[in-house]
Amino acid sequence: MKMKRLFGSLMLSGALVLSACGADEDTTSEETGANGEEAQETVEVTIWHAMNGPHQEALTKLTDEFNESQDKYLVIEENQGDYSTLNQSIIAGGASGTLPTMGQLTPGNSPTLAEDGLLASIDDVLTGEDGFTQEQLDDIYEGFLSSSVYDGSTYAIPFSKSARVMYYNQDLLDEYDVEVPETWDQVIELGKLMTENNDDAVAIGFENGIEMEYETMARQNGSDFITKDLEVDIAGTESVEALEMFMDMIDKGYARTAGEDGYFSGPFGRGESALYIGSSAGLPHVAPVAEENGINWSTAELPTIKGNKLTLFAGNDIGVFTSASEEEKQAAIAYLSFLLEPENSAEWAMSTGYLPISQSALADDSYQEFLEENPAAVAASKELEYGISSPIFVGYAEYRNVLLDTLEDVVVNGRDVQDALDHIETETKSIIENQN
Repeated sequence: MKMKRLFGSLMLSGALVLSACGADEDTTSEETGANGEEAQETVEVTIWHAMNGPHQEALTKLTDEFNESQDKYLVIEENQGDYSTLNQSIIAGGASGTLPTMGQLTPGNSPTLAEDGLLASIDDVLTGEDGFTQEQLDDIYEGFLSSSVYDGSTYAIPFSKSARVMYYNQDLLDEYDVEVPETWDQVIELGKLMTENNDDAVAIGFENGIEMEYETMARQNGSDFITKDLEVDIAGTESVEALEMFMDMIDKGYARTAGEDGYFSGPFGRGESALYIGSSAGLPHVAPVAEENGINWSTAELPTIKGNKLTLFAGNDIGVFTSASEEEKQAAIAYLSFLLEPENSAEWAMSTGYLPISQSALADDSYQEFLEENPAAVAASKELEYGISSPIFVGYAEYRNVLLDTLEDVVVNGRDVQDALDHIETETKSIIENQN
């Protein structure tokens, strides 16, 4: 195990938080039948996750259904708090030898966990007796599955996934007699109209962290950004133009970030912008605020540059740790296969606001009926065909810290765009070259 990298990740993740629940030494239980004969052993496995509120309720429901559907395996959930605490618990569990069988993972952390010997390749058990069929694997959207593959091996299965969508306030658009923007140029034109009319609302709002919006615009503008082969072109012309366009919208008052609100779902729901770029999983957060304020709203696919449709997928996967026995790995894969059965993936998506993981789940009758009854969920489902996941690599957490800090310097302190992107590119190349 490469402990140096492990503790380097620990420093990046923050203070060490030890998990309250370690792995059980005895992961099987024996049942005795009425005739006194020993029944089949049940393999008990544990999953660490960061699902809370309605999301945890949905996960518990599916887990209970899996446990009741067969008697070979028993899955036990252990909530670790938020994602940051979950990541810290995984690092702590790796250091102390108390990892569970499987855990919810941020894709960017998977390569480092794999290199440190904590995360297991699951290729050899994926299509086992109780695992996935090849047809089921081929059915998963490539944009999701790619975030689970590192160095040619599968280390996780996509689960709680979302896409960026554009929320729109129909009343404000009607006030200015404009259609829902389909391009960034049209967003800018709306911004001009609203500022000329001294509107208190802005044309478009963004989260405080702009990294996904900036990368999306750069890629739409023709930038390779970071390729699958880990070639880096963050400071090229197309990328610079995208960030300059973004900053120009802010500087001219066409756009703003969430500021003290933390997320822009609140300001949008209060009518403080005509448009808002946010996660499709934010639908449950926008809806109650918008209803309270009488906002007539829905969602659309992201605006384009040069006609290029693209959105970035976000969210989490589920991986299996190397400390798991072969029986435990098989149990984990059986559970993951159950979660991704079309009707279950559709149920998860409908209950949580996340996306169906496979084409069959999207086509499921219950999900199609859900889309008819919930038109605000349609835009994200359309983006499934062209959404992508950013490439992952060892040191991704370090890269992301550099990206976030430098972009904040641009937005808050007015740092020169070219200088900022030169810095991000140099640091990213160094991280990739030294750690991959």
